[in-house]
Amino acid sequence: MFPEEIRAGSLAATDTYFEAFEAGDMAGMAAVLAADVVHVLAMSFDGGVEPAVVLTGKDEVLGFFAGLLRQVSRRVLADRRVTAGADGDVVFVEAVGDAVLAGSGTSYKNVYVFKFECADGQVRRLTEYSNPVAAHKTLNIPLG
Repeated sequence: MFPEEIRAGSLAATDTYFEAFEAGDMAGMAAVLAADVVHVLAMSFDGGVEPAVVLTGKDEVLGFFAGLLRQVSRRVLADRRVTAGADGDVVFVEAVGDAVLAGSGTSYKNVYVFKFECADGQVRRLTEYSNPVAAHKTLNIPLG
């Protein structure tokens, strides 16, 4: 397979993932996740370098997002800026998150950088970086 074909598959998986997430379509998200996918929420709430959460396997990742989708009534990842690596298997996406919490109607905005590592048109690893202070202020997650 040529790098252009690999890149096209990785970009398609990334686009499908985001469209499904925004629509609350768990089946759409599942379709592009590898069975052994790893999703890392790399932000730290204590100032350390260890990630806040590491989810392993499609079931665990989808379980996490099922809970998240119940808590958030609107999910938009706007101003997406996409960069694919030279080999095509790594895609970086910068975006501005604009969400509304279902129970309270509270607006939650954050900035994100996602690193997708793909193979055969599926996401094998997803590392998510965001601003922990924004999460703290809206979601009452303790810092420090």
